[in-house]
Amino acid sequence: MNVSMDGLRRRLIHDYNFLTRKLNASIKDKSWDPEIIVDPNYIKKEMDGLRDAIVTLAFCYMEGQDGFQELPEDTQFEIFFPEEGE
Repeated sequence: MNVSMDGLRRRLIHDYNFLTRKLNASIKDKSWDPEIIVDPNYIKKEMDGLRDAIVTLAFCYMEGQDGFQELPEDTQFEIFFPEEGE
């Protein structure tokens, strides 16, 4: 059975970026009263690990007729809770 990884790679990147944007937009100061409070540092390690795994998968490619092409160099990966200078 042949499986195309191209759709999966694009979907992983899209879902990761969407989730990260939503989480970044949801981080409020203590004066806001959210229904769910999550310390960004509590999930940052896992988010970074997820990003690293997705980046590794996304930039894998196979040459030849049955392989898949490299992604464009301008492919973006959002950074969760970016520290200054990132």
